[in-house]
Amino acid sequence: MGKTRVWTLGFVAILAVASTGCTHLVHKWEIDGMMDATNATLAEHDGRISANASGIAGLQSDVAALRRRMDQLANDFGAHVSDEDMHCGCGLAVSLPVHFDFNSSDVRNVDQPILDAFAAAVNGTYPSALVTVEGFTDGAGSVEYNRRLSQRRADNVRNYLVQNGGMQGDNVRTAAFGKARLVNSDTGVRQPQSGIENRRVTFVLEWAGGTTN
Repeated sequence: MGKTRVWTLGFVAILAVASTGCTHLVHKWEIDGMMDATNATLAEHDGRISANASGIAGLQSDVAALRRRMDQLANDFGAHVSDEDMHCGCGLAVSLPVHFDFNSSDVRNVDQPILDAFAAAVNGTYPSALVTVEGFTDGAGSVEYNRRLSQRRADNVRNYLVQNGGMQGDNVRTAAFGKARLVNSDTGVRQPQSGIENRRVTFVLEWAGGTTN
């Protein structure tokens, strides 16, 4: 009688384990459904990666074209183009021979063709680039006066680029440096053309994100 009871209890235990295990079984159609969802997600991610790769390739192409156009300006007008200060790999510093008469913020007629060529280069290769026009002065006068003068110079050049060069106004901003970064000590007080190298604007071109070579 004792043996019969033991066997009965054991059989019941086996059935309990077996029935419990069945509740955790996963049917093939359920696995297929989960895999289909996973594969769809992976395919979506692959599509995004491909789109990003295409976007990066397009960005690199635009940047390379812009750099070539800036280099051409260097050849045509004696501009200086550098990316040494752009540690992020997302910009160029461009120095064009655009200068101002003593104590003046007017854009000179002689400099207009240079600005026209600059605007055409940006519009033709990378119209979405952010351009900062930096204004400077010679050393004559107070710091505050020269800051305001350099601001007017930068603003006038910006306005010329937008109104005459067709650049997008939202993409062109200005910065005033006054006499903070003098090229030489000439002030132009005695000779108006002296120190003209200080009375200038320079340009910084930037774009979103870094690029790789």
